[in-house]
Amino acid sequence: MSFEMQVDNIKYGDEISEKYTCSGQNISPEIKWKDAPSSTKEIVLFMDDPDAPRKSFNHWCMRNIQSSVGTIHENVPIAEKTDEGWIQLKNDFGKNGYGGPCPPGKKTHKYTVTLYALVRPLDESETVNRESMRKLCETLMVKKVTWMFTYGKK
Repeated sequence: MSFEMQVDNIKYGDEISEKYTCSGQNISPEIKWKDAPSSTKEIVLFMDDPDAPRKSFNHWCMRNIQSSVGTIHENVPIAEKTDEGWIQLKNDFGKNGYGGPCPPGKKTHKYTVTLYALVRPLDESETVNRESMRKLCETLMVKKVTWMFTYGKK
């Protein structure tokens, strides 16, 4: 068994529905995973646009997700902490939560969603800075899985 994920029932590399973008409702898509390693103590999510003009642009960062959940439902509210106890850090739009794809101009961008399965839960003090948290996830991960989709304004 391998750690697998899927975003919004689309095939890897396909275009995401406009509903989840700044041109649509700008709500988060459903994300499902299965077969997280049994030693997983926490799932951490990053969604990024590596094609952004200056540097990779973060659209969503969430931690404190239990691996047994298996699904992040559509339309997670913009909030530091969700009803499920998930903690959302500020994205590069400056909001705690999801910010949909919104590439400048008409060029299509690639977007990646990465789930880290960690051997231990993150401490609150380890999550103040998103980039240092990402580096820590790389060292604490049992496994990670990445899904890629595209979006370009019409």
